[in-house]
Amino acid sequence: MTELFLFRHGKTLANEEKRYCGKTDLPLSEQGIEELFEKKERGAYPDISHCTIYTSGMKRTTQTLRLLYPEFAKRFTEEKAFQEIDFGDFEMKSYEELKENSAYTDWVSKEVDRIHGGIQENPCPNGESWDKMNERVLVSLEKILKNDRSVAIFTHGGVISAIMAHFFPNERKSLYEWQPDFGEGYKITIADRLFYEKIPSEGVEK
Repeated sequence: MTELFLFRHGKTLANEEKRYCGKTDLPLSEQGIEELFEKKERGAYPDISHCTIYTSGMKRTTQTLRLLYPEFAKRFTEEKAFQEIDFGDFEMKSYEELKENSAYTDWVSKEVDRIHGGIQENPCPNGESWDKMNERVLVSLEKILKNDRSVAIFTHGGVISAIMAHFFPNERKSLYEWQPDFGEGYKITIADRLFYEKIPSEGVEK
């Protein structure tokens, strides 16, 4: 049996301001920290003491690990392949700042086509496409799972969505539909059958 735990980082100031934040290395915001503590008190986060633990190496993911699991604050490996998509020219900009930008409106229009299967590649100008991000994430994940049956990854919404869409294509969810809330994620179990559970679970973990 293989267990894969996926955790999305807590909220940053860029998230609060609804900015595209990929490669920018921001820490958690005060609100993000408070929300993580609230979720930890309210829900049941799983035991990952038996796992090999990875973060994307960015402040927001490593900080999330340290807040949710302080006992593992120094027991993790950084894996840059699990960093968020590079938004290129749109990085750290909001919709309000971009809505009159023709390159942005063209990209958004193509994103709608891509989500519905019309096109495959749609990179941000001077940035990265979802396909390229998927490739680097899944190549790294495959290598890790060949050597370890219990893995916990503290990463980003886009990365988690790519992994979930890979393992559960029959659900026909878009990357946006798979994206968990901040400080939340999924546990994937690979055994006789493939299934997932949401993190954190409500109440006492079963």
